[in-house]
Amino acid sequence: MTWTEEDLRMALDRYETELRDAGKARNTINSYVQPVERFLNWLTGNRPKRGGGGAPFDPPGRSPSTPNPSRGSRYDGLREYLANRAEPVVRLSFAEIERIIGGSLPPSARRHRPWWANQHAGTHVHARSWLDAGRRTANVDMNGATVDFVN
Repeated sequence: MTWTEEDLRMALDRYETELRDAGKARNTINSYVQPVERFLNWLTGNRPKRGGGGAPFDPPGRSPSTPNPSRGSRYDGLREYLANRAEPVVRLSFAEIERIIGGSLPPSARRHRPWWANQHAGTHVHARSWLDAGRRTANVDMNGATVDFVN
């Protein structure tokens, strides 16, 4: 079986959701998830630069100048959609988002408001889609299944 970066990050999101659903404390969840996230960042080259010097080592088989082949995300369509909208507030239903991304949102998107958090770092590849489009989420209505993306 071949796993893409997106597959691994989505699996990690599911794992984090299961930990939260099991009632684990935030500290515990972080201690389980963050090391895996750091490893994925190292493996895919998505790690923060430190003082302009870069990381002390690079993933196997890639030089620092080699582009990362797995940059795509299932949420790229959402990023493009939002980037091409001029209005200051774009309200979308969860169903509309699913049509835009061409697939289902994970169950945690419908159950957990934190899924919609505006977190660029971490395992939240979905949040990068709207943040990279210059938007942030507001007015997440879990009952009505809508969310506003604002400038």
